[in-house]
Formats: sequence, C-alpha cells, structure tokens
Amino acid sequence: MNDWNYYIYHLHQRMNEQDQIIHSLESRLERLENEKNQQSQQTIEKVEYNFDQLKIENLDGTLHIGLSPNDLQDIEDFSVPDAGKSPLNQQLSSELNTYLNHHGEELIRDIAAQHQIPPENFDPVVLTEDIAKQLPERIAFYEKEARNKQPDFNEEQLKSHITEQIKREIHHSLNKYMEGNEQHHEYGGS
Repeated sequence: MNDWNYYIYHLHQRMNEQDQIIHSLESRLERLENEKNQQSQQTIEKVEYNFDQLKIENLDGTLHIGLSPNDLQDIEDFSVPDAGKSPLNQQLSSELNTYLNHHGEELIRDIAAQHQIPPENFDPVVLTEDIAKQLPERIAFYEKEARNKQPDFNEEQLKSHITEQIKREIHHSLNKYMEGNEQHHEYGGS
C-alpha cells in the first residue's frame, strides 16, 4: 500500500505542476490577446505615400513600373497630383482596369513565355492586381506630365496619350520583371 500512496502522491504533485503551467499559459495568452486588441484599436489618422515609381512585389522579386533611377535625374518636379479625384483619372482607371482584366494575365503569360519563365515562377493574378492598384497614381503622373509638356492636347488626345504611356510602361516593366526572374532562375533560384 505504501507504493500506492507514493504513486498517488507523485501523480498529485505532477498534476499540480501541470495545472500551474496551464494557468501560466492562460495568463500569457490573455495578455497577448489584450496587446493585440490594443494594437488593432489604434487609429492611424493620416498615411502619406510618396511614389517615385510603381512596384509589384512578390516572393520572386520586384517589378518596377515607371522610371529607372537614371531617368529620375532629368525630372525637376516629380510630385503627383491627388490621384483618383479627377474625372479623367477615374475614367482612365476604369478603362485600364478593364484592359487588365481582359488582357493582363494573357500579356503576363506571353511575356513570361518569351523569356522562357515557367508558369509556376509567377502568379499572373497577383501581378495584375498589383498593377491595377497602381494605376491611379500613374495616370495622375502622366496627366500632369502631358498637361505641362503638351498643353495643346484636347481631352481625347490626352486620354490616348496617357493610355498609351501606361500600356507601354506595363509592357516594359513586365519584361524587366521577367528578365530578373529569368536571371534568378538561371543562377539556381527557384
């Protein structure tokens, strides 16, 4: 019977230790949840972004849409007007989003095929979404640039010019992105 008492005593001690550990973990979890709730309740009053070029980022690399660092030397004022507020910007955003929805993934696959990049090395949906998010800022940039350099453009010429510039920029940037992906793949990257 002495062995049973000894066994029960140690079992009781072990249960007490486990109970203390459980209580400790519960209090830590409660503290972490409270910290998380406090962080999520913080409000951010103003977030400012200063875009000098567009980027598409994913695990495979970065796609820069826009100007290269060398091109930035020739620009005096690179500020972008309030994007998305002008009727022109809204109209072109809608038209270019439609273009991306109908042709974006196919364009990405075609450019990848030209660079012999396997389809599993990129996600055309993610790339298309990243490009679409950046359209208002790029439209605003090209609108300001065209209004400064080509003040005699009528509204149709302006729309055509901006659309052409952005489509060219998208195509150029996707090529650069795939070239980077190609080099990454060549040198042993996955």
